[in-house]
Amino acid sequence: MKRHLIILSVLCLAAMTLRAQDTTAVRQDVRIRQNCDCGCHQHPVNDYDGLNSLRKRLANPSWDGYSSLFESIGTGLKVEDGKIVPLSKKSESSDTASPETSSETSVQGSVCHLKPYLQQMERGEVPIGAPVFIFFRLAGTYVTDSPQLLSVNAVADLAIAQNLRVRITGAADSATGSVEKNEAIAKARAEHVASLMKKRGVPDDQIEILSQGGTASYEPLAANRNCRIELYAE
Repeated sequence: MKRHLIILSVLCLAAMTLRAQDTTAVRQDVRIRQNCDCGCHQHPVNDYDGLNSLRKRLANPSWDGYSSLFESIGTGLKVEDGKIVPLSKKSESSDTASPETSSETSVQGSVCHLKPYLQQMERGEVPIGAPVFIFFRLAGTYVTDSPQLLSVNAVADLAIAQNLRVRITGAADSATGSVEKNEAIAKARAEHVASLMKKRGVPDDQIEILSQGGTASYEPLAANRNCRIELYAE
């Protein structure tokens, strides 16, 4: 019994000693961290390229990730207090355009490039934007799938809201059927789409119906069984 008491006392004493050592180490570590304002690190610091790059990106949202942070990167930015910031009007030279000016010039250039097309579109000489295609099953006026009717309804609503002309051109697959039959099928498809748009509320005098007959413009061949819907300015 006495031996057990001695062993238990020794174990308790050892545990108390280890706990005192841990407390002392923690206190020393706290003192080291508090006295580390000078920049000298007394404890390990994560210092690798991936983390440094992340730190730079977080501190400089405009940084392109490649250019040096200690020189202007030549894209309308500059380094100020260790951060990349947009060039201010005061710091720009008289022969250097600001990012805002460059952006406006770019937009104006784009508009000038589109101006002939926009003028033709305004005069009703070319369609507005890309056409909408509706596809049909072989030798008939049944669409390949009913969700296509959503496109017909959307185009009809736009034509009504903006008072636009609608041109509907039917087509057939020239690989099947005679020329006369394909002409009739193409016209029937255009008339079918026109009837759907009229039910939607498009006035009859705003709809133009055309027949392209049999075509081989698209691959696969089934894609030639279509109606092309185009909108024009009045």
